[in-house]
Amino acid sequence: MNIITFEEVFRGKVFRIPDYQRGYSWTKKELEELWGDLNNTHHNRNAFHFTGILTVTDFSKFDTECIRREGFVVRGGKLVIEGSDYEGYNIVDGQQRLTTILILLSELVMALEDSPLKQKLTEHYFKVKEADGYRYIFGYHVDVPSHNYLIREIFNDTDYDAEETETLYTHNLSFAKAFFNERIKAFTEVELVFWIEKLTKHLLFSILNLNESKERPLDVSMVFETLNFRGKQLSSLERLKNRVLYIVSKQLTVASTIDRSRKKVNQSWLEVYKWLGRNPTQAMDDDAFLKAFWLLYFSHSKMVSTDFKSYQKHLFTIDFQLDQQEMGSINYADYSELTQWLESMRKAVALWYFINNPYAVDTDEDFVYMTTPAIQKSLLRLSNFPRGYGKYMLNLVLAVLMRDLPVKEDHGLSDFELQERLAGIERLFFAMERHNIMCFLLQGNNSTLNVEDTFRDINFYYLRGRAHNNEYLFNVLMESRVEHFRWKEVIRHIHKGGRFKTWVGLDYFLKGIEESMGGLLEQTEPKVYLVYPEEDDYEVRSTYKDINTMQKVNRDRYSHSIGNMFLAYNRYEANPFDKIQHKVQNAVKHEYRVSKLELDLLEYPTWTKENIEARGRKMMEAFIEHWELPMIQETEMKRLLLDEV
Repeated sequence: MNIITFEEVFRGKVFRIPDYQRGYSWTKKELEELWGDLNNTHHNRNAFHFTGILTVTDFSKFDTECIRREGFVVRGGKLVIEGSDYEGYNIVDGQQRLTTILILLSELVMALEDSPLKQKLTEHYFKVKEADGYRYIFGYHVDVPSHNYLIREIFNDTDYDAEETETLYTHNLSFAKAFFNERIKAFTEVELVFWIEKLTKHLLFSILNLNESKERPLDVSMVFETLNFRGKQLSSLERLKNRVLYIVSKQLTVASTIDRSRKKVNQSWLEVYKWLGRNPTQAMDDDAFLKAFWLLYFSHSKMVSTDFKSYQKHLFTIDFQLDQQEMGSINYADYSELTQWLESMRKAVALWYFINNPYAVDTDEDFVYMTTPAIQKSLLRLSNFPRGYGKYMLNLVLAVLMRDLPVKEDHGLSDFELQERLAGIERLFFAMERHNIMCFLLQGNNSTLNVEDTFRDINFYYLRGRAHNNEYLFNVLMESRVEHFRWKEVIRHIHKGGRFKTWVGLDYFLKGIEESMGGLLEQTEPKVYLVYPEEDDYEVRSTYKDINTMQKVNRDRYSHSIGNMFLAYNRYEANPFDKIQHKVQNAVKHEYRVSKLELDLLEYPTWTKENIEARGRKMMEAFIEHWELPMIQETEMKRLLLDEV
């Protein structure tokens, strides 16, 4: 391999990124590292920077047909542009860095004043004009997602068709463009030329062409998968796409069926990444979705803990393993099977987005499913459960939505059936949330409690239809999965540390009480405050005479009892009770945001032991009633509220 400059890399060559490649995945971290490397390359001292190996392969017949669709003339195996011959190459490894450098170079060239230099750079790296349009030197193959976006939005060719679907990858491309634009916007013409020469003449590459190994032919898809286990690794979802395309290419069927299968895979992955990156400020994790879909579609009822933990191993060594003769009983690359599970995946990713962004779908025209306020509230709470407890339950949520959530139009249900269907989903979500409250918030069980049973529920519920009327699953969640619940364990869990003050479920509990009282929680998070303060506020404590006459250990019990706490958007200092009430009244007078738990304090003439206990009892009884929790004995209630009999 010879070491050549970036300028020589593009001499007489056209590069395309094939469909088995991941999309553009560099983030701010990688961009800053590259910018730092380039800043440290001082070309006036004749310094060079070795950028790495660019692994390529010659165009196949399939690639040649794709490039013809862009308008290229192919003659004698060469691409002809303006009478000159070009070699066509697919990029197997190195496309992230190459794409990034070209984005920077594009910004530099665009900032130049019109000149022969600008024209020369454009034709060498980006596009050459012919009578019927431009021929592009670098890009994605025509059927690959991001093809249009890269040319139009990143390389600034507004005559090119707009990308129909934007994804996390197109967001990453836009971010890289904005990143470099910000760094060069103050450059003078001299500085622009300086940086262009630095990129084109002082960045060095080696090119490895896999087709040159004639004696030991390599399978390009497998080389790609192997290479991408180093550096910024492929996610399992990206690896699965590559694996599926590889297996599809080896199917014993006609070329047209293989071509249709490839297009289905590419379009499905485009849809998946559209939804995963639909909220750019909070992109969803590839592998979390893949596990959810694997549980939904590929798991079975006989699996045990090790199977669920190593689902990727199962996916790549059984469901989509390389040796087709040793594949499982179902060939998931067969056209009919492929079509079926890809359609399920496309539906699943839209619903997975809904699970993680329950209110964003209200204004999303692409989201075609019905919902209710109760379903949305449950999803918000389940996906934001304290410390991620019970997060695995979201996989079962997906199974329920996949099977039961109606589409907005043409659902084929009567009004009664529609309401019954939606009410059934609400009941199941209630049971799931109740399960998490009882097992994790109240009793403090290990975070993996019931995880295997829940994963098996997914198989029973979605694939086997065991719970066709929802009653089986509802009863399991309401009864057998929580039959271990004991109030004495709740008391032990809550009072093992700093009582309610350090309880992981405190915010969740108070927000639930706030909502039950008719309060509306704002996007800004309210804070928890104490009425009777902690021991370090001795002077303020002394104004609460009824409580302060007790021994310190008992004073602390009342300070950290749930009845002494309230949620507020307004800031509170430790103060006598009349001053706290005055602040609440003042907030009401000036129409500040006031929580129902703040207003509740105005109902008490003084703040006493009896009032703290009575208020806490009222809150706890409301919580127990709402979540249909087991009955609590009076002695248990006393211990729960104050850690004493």
